[in-house]
Amino acid sequence: MAKITFLGTAGGRVTVLTQLRASGGIILELDGEMLHIDPGPGALVRAKQYKVRLRKLTGILCSHCHPDHYTDLEVVIESMTQGAKKKRGVLLMGENVLKGSGDFRPAVSPYHIKLPEKAASLKPGEKTSLGSLEIKATPTRHGEPKGIGFVISGSEKIGYTSDTEYFPGLERHFEGLDVLIMNILRPRNTEWPEHMSTNQAERFLKAIKRKPKLVIIQGFGMKMLRANPFREAAWLGKRTRVKVIAARDGQVIETTREGKKQGLGKFIK
Repeated sequence: MAKITFLGTAGGRVTVLTQLRASGGIILELDGEMLHIDPGPGALVRAKQYKVRLRKLTGILCSHCHPDHYTDLEVVIESMTQGAKKKRGVLLMGENVLKGSGDFRPAVSPYHIKLPEKAASLKPGEKTSLGSLEIKATPTRHGEPKGIGFVISGSEKIGYTSDTEYFPGLERHFEGLDVLIMNILRPRNTEWPEHMSTNQAERFLKAIKRKPKLVIIQGFGMKMLRANPFREAAWLGKRTRVKVIAARDGQVIETTREGKKQGLGKFIK
């Protein structure tokens, strides 16, 4: 069983800065591991609000060096390492998060890099392990040129696009997933460079040969919120014949496995 908790579903500067949607990232629990994906502004506060114990984290994944994805990274590292007192957990990130380059400075200090048992940056296509899980970095096309997405494989296979526009070939990295989490900034007919819109999401999902069992959209900008993410999710599901839902702040989604048959569990609102 996988359990996914959304500590925030914001995307884009205005939504994040106004906190019309929270921006605390995503918690994934799978096969005994607990991962925090993209701990942005307010991750610590939202975790307390939604009763998520960050001291239980075994890994942190940070996709790229934009503040809405990394702002609370260091305090979440301190939570995972029991107040920086115990060397534990794994930190995996895009190259600029660790090293910086060009216009981007590192998003994590040398002190905090030393706290987990393992800290490493990944390039697209590279793989590593965390317990029994395999974690693969996927490519993005975004304003942060060294950003990555993730595919986490264990008893279930969970994908996260991070921020990216759709480009041919992206679909090859997200085949055969149980759950695909997609950051969709804008609704139909309102394209924005280097981000996904609902139109692009349609092309992306249609290009995937082995479709995900469930698609969860999040990372919403202001235009998406005005257009209604739930309406966009319904349109996208109808067009692609894939089950698509729009996440809400604080939502918990669980999947269940019954014998050899994979099924969707209940959606806890």
